[in-house]
Amino acid sequence: MSQVRPARWWHLQGERQVGPIGLDEARELVRDGAIGPETYVWADGMPDWLPAREVPALTPPAGVREHLPAWR
Repeated sequence: MSQVRPARWWHLQGERQVGPIGLDEARELVRDGAIGPETYVWADGMPDWLPAREVPALTPPAGVREHLPAWR
């Protein structure tokens, strides 16, 4: 039986692609402000790059967003 590998994530810093990183690290970058709602992200299996605000796995919950200036 093969083991399912977790998705690898990338984000853009300017025009530079940064990654691969895991989902937990990507979420930490959201909390730290390094990935904002307009930062383009991509993960294994996604058809195209999307702004983080359009990716449910990276969008902070409402109670957290109010403490993240970029996500208000």
